[in-house]
Amino acid sequence: MRDIEEAIGAHALWMSELRQAILDARPGVEVGGIRADDQCEFGQWLYGSRLSAADRMTESYQEVRRLHAEFHDLAALLVERAAAGRIVEAYALLYDEYVTMSGRLALAMRAWQPCSTTSTSRCPAGWLASAC
Repeated sequence: MRDIEEAIGAHALWMSELRQAILDARPGVEVGGIRADDQCEFGQWLYGSRLSAADRMTESYQEVRRLHAEFHDLAALLVERAAAGRIVEAYALLYDEYVTMSGRLALAMRAWQPCSTTSTSRCPAGWLASAC
């Protein structure tokens, strides 16, 4: 992950993947990996050891973490609805709540940029110093 924009882009790609997941969803599909907000690269960094306790106490961190978790919960819900045969509901969520959530998360991530005032050694591997 090179910078905050790459993290945002990676999550934006989920939209096309979710469209396909809606089409391919089968009953009994496992959504635990989708729901887990600590498994994507950004989530691993967000919950990892590179951020200090002080960083984690900021309102901005808490907002990004909350929105990121909601983002993953919503993605899992989309796939669950599709797997239950509720395709129209899944698409409605995708093009309404999911798009809105994705935008809110992107704005919060851009506003936070925790590395701008701290050492770049606490940034995800490969993040540019200019972005951090």
